[in-house]
Amino acid sequence: MSKREARLQAEIQPFLKQYGRVSRRRYGGDPNDRHYDRAFEAELKRLDPRELDRLMNGTDEDGR
Repeated sequence: MSKREARLQAEIQPFLKQYGRVSRRRYGGDPNDRHYDRAFEAELKRLDPRELDRLMNGTDEDGR
């Protein structure tokens, strides 16, 4: 596993948790209160869909 893949694997779960979090607008919070790394978001958007799926689901290259 390359350094890039290891970094992506380590950062993707916290990113997805922050990205998918519902804003607290209804409870008086700012609708843009979800703080996550926009540069990491851009990097994920450039990934091959199969590689992104592998990172999100934690499967190996041989499908396990």
